[in-house]
Amino acid sequence: MNMTTRKMTSNINQAYYANKILTIVFIAIICFIALYSFIYIPDYESYQISDWMINYEGGFVRRGLMGQLLLSANTIHTFDVRYAILIIELMSYILFFYLLFRIFNKYKWSLLGAMYPIACSTTSIAVYRRDFMMLCLCYFSYNYFFKYLSNNKSKFLLISIILISISIIIYEPVFFVLVPVLLMQYWNKEKNILKSLCIFSIPLLCMMFSCIFRGNAEQVDDIWQSWIPYISQYVDIDNENVGLAIQFLGMTNKEVFAMHYDITFADNPLLAATTLIIVFILAYYLCTHIPIVDKYNKSITPNKDKYELSKFICFQLLVQLPMFTLLSCDYGRTIPISLYTAFFIFHFSKEYRINLYVSNIINKASNYIMNYFNSHQIFGNVWVYIVVVIFFPFHTFVPSLLYDNVIIHSLEKICKYIL
Repeated sequence: MNMTTRKMTSNINQAYYANKILTIVFIAIICFIALYSFIYIPDYESYQISDWMINYEGGFVRRGLMGQLLLSANTIHTFDVRYAILIIELMSYILFFYLLFRIFNKYKWSLLGAMYPIACSTTSIAVYRRDFMMLCLCYFSYNYFFKYLSNNKSKFLLISIILISISIIIYEPVFFVLVPVLLMQYWNKEKNILKSLCIFSIPLLCMMFSCIFRGNAEQVDDIWQSWIPYISQYVDIDNENVGLAIQFLGMTNKEVFAMHYDITFADNPLLAATTLIIVFILAYYLCTHIPIVDKYNKSITPNKDKYELSKFICFQLLVQLPMFTLLSCDYGRTIPISLYTAFFIFHFSKEYRINLYVSNIINKASNYIMNYFNSHQIFGNVWVYIVVVIFFPFHTFVPSLLYDNVIIHSLEKICKYIL
């Protein structure tokens, strides 16, 4: 073995152990994120809790299903709904990472690629509200749909459509990461747009009703009043304001769009747009260039599935554009949903040997972007990947600045809550 080969082997081994150490740190962080939620419990007024409290006591309204179930459970036996919400979130969180880690282990990918969208933000699982539940539902929706594409059994299609419809009723933004990609696959299989729309008519109707019955001022009061008998024993209700997520139902579309724009772009539009683009580029790089870890040889090598991952990530980010503009400002939540669902889609396309169609335009654009990355060897360097993970600027809202990285976020939490 010559000197050059020895140096390369040593460098690969060092990168392997650096990846291992950082993986352990990230696992500790995602455990802390779960623990933090139970130590510092949000109040009823917060978005984190009140978003789950939306119910049908004032008539049908978007996102009301989980709140109605929680309210019904409270009528049987009174409990502090905050703890029930956190338990549901924790169970969804654990299930999500279990499913995700299975995928990453199957392809021998570094677990850093699975954890960085959550670990780098380093916040509470309560901040993500229903996201981990929705990601789990996405996983099973994709699974059954791809089973149908693989063996053409209608029962799997039916189960998938039911899961998609329930998901939209629970949290309507999930429509963007579920329906477009699956509708496109069905159309590609049948080559009949009318039949495709008919098959997806129930999810489409669920989305339409969620947009029409988006709430009003009367429902805001009815929903909040329905909870008062059950939460008054835990808080001084006279000093408790109506939950922010419930208040949100009373806002007009114009007010909603204006609020999201103001939070994101009002202070400094150029800075916000620039940092958002940087986050997109870095997230794309970190997801497409996930290193392959060989535990037996203690080595770490570049990803061989970059082109496949690229087209799915590009598609999922593109269909979520409404969430990146006027429909949301929680980029620390929205971007991970695009990335994680892209991993799910990639996995099931491999699992069931389905060649997915994402349109010729997106496919060409994806290949062009990946060709650019491949033309620069630095992007294939595992050490560069590790450094980008450590300094990845990520925050719940934009702008994400240089100090919005896992090191600073972790130090802030340690200084504030431990020291």
